[in-house]
Amino acid sequence: MRQLLFLFCVLEVLFVTWLIGTLGPYASPLVLFGLSIGIAILFLKIATNAGEVRPAPKVLLPPRVLVIVQWVLFFALSYHIFASLKHIWWYEITYHEGRNGGSDVIPQITALVQRFLRGEQPYYAIQFAEYTLYPTYLPLQWLPYIPLELAHKDYRWVPTFAMWGAGLWFFLRNRKTGAGLLWDLLVPIWPLVLWAVFIPHDNRMFLFSVEGLIAAYYFFVAESLRWQRVWAIALSVAVCLLSRYSIVFWVPLCLLLHFVAGKRRDVLIIAITAIVFFVMLYWLPFLRRDASIFINGYTYHTNAARDEWLRDMATHQGQVYLNNGLGFTSFAIRLLPGDVGHALLLYKNVHIAMCILTVLVLALVYMRRTHSYPLYPYLLFSFKVYLAVFYAFIQIPYKYLFFVPVVVSVALLGGAFGSGRVKEKQTFIA
Repeated sequence: MRQLLFLFCVLEVLFVTWLIGTLGPYASPLVLFGLSIGIAILFLKIATNAGEVRPAPKVLLPPRVLVIVQWVLFFALSYHIFASLKHIWWYEITYHEGRNGGSDVIPQITALVQRFLRGEQPYYAIQFAEYTLYPTYLPLQWLPYIPLELAHKDYRWVPTFAMWGAGLWFFLRNRKTGAGLLWDLLVPIWPLVLWAVFIPHDNRMFLFSVEGLIAAYYFFVAESLRWQRVWAIALSVAVCLLSRYSIVFWVPLCLLLHFVAGKRRDVLIIAITAIVFFVMLYWLPFLRRDASIFINGYTYHTNAARDEWLRDMATHQGQVYLNNGLGFTSFAIRLLPGDVGHALLLYKNVHIAMCILTVLVLALVYMRRTHSYPLYPYLLFSFKVYLAVFYAFIQIPYKYLFFVPVVVSVALLGGAFGSGRVKEKQTFIA
């Protein structure tokens, strides 16, 4: 079953990169969604049956030699990734040009950082040459770039080192899978492998976006659930909520399952940490001065999505975003009634409804089978399922966004190949 899980992880990466859209705009997102859900289900089955005895793998390399080979592979891949990124960073991203190469991600971050350092309110409208943008980024999506601004360095080093740090953490904690030589060599470096697969497939993703930082945040949540450290869970959840609100519907599920499992103290730790982060990093410095900044950003995001739908349909027949084989927008533009604005509004409501429905179903399953599933494996399973639904129904399925759910799969892979019996306090520890 572990081998099947690994195969699903490989296919998930491929259907977001080299095999993207190969089965057409309707079958491709269904297959990708099925793979993501399959990864979650296989992981849960493996985690809840981890007491089964596995035959001892054949020792093909002495332990010291194996360690040397592992480190050589890790640093070789690291060098390849850094060299590749340095090569594609030929284009200098500047704030004043606005939509650099079709992306306003880094210019928006630059504007927020520079305003903050000047002591200004960062969240007023940004006037680019072509249009006006109301900032949509939450504080922890741009605050980490302040040191790079002060040092006059390229912002893209932040997501790069965040992802590399996540890869190093995973490598150090998973160098002994107990499943055999192949897995001892392959599983620990899997974060770097999938990163290396993404880079040549879409240079623009790493040229104009900084999704690696968000991916590292979400990987932090997944690994915290895997290793069952409540303070790590609390901090990682708070960081995600203050960077991108994608997990806003999953957080109540996390609290509810902790409560049902009798971990009332942990519920308080997670909830209070999130509240403190919100108050200290968002409300006090920004939202208290102007309560409209969140609504302005949310409204701008909705209007920008409508414009993107119109532009993609008019210019590319939807092939760039809406029919790219990643999300269910291909079904939305074909099945939902009305003009683009009406269809988008309906689809946004469908997105919210599906996220809420997913959380409710996951909660009901756990409460009816509390004694069948250990808490933390189920939370990690639910996290992957929720993200699969969230990204499948997202309004604009940009390719770079799917880097996040693919990276989260790494934690499930590490949990499945970790040796040892699943216990409430030591579920995944190898």
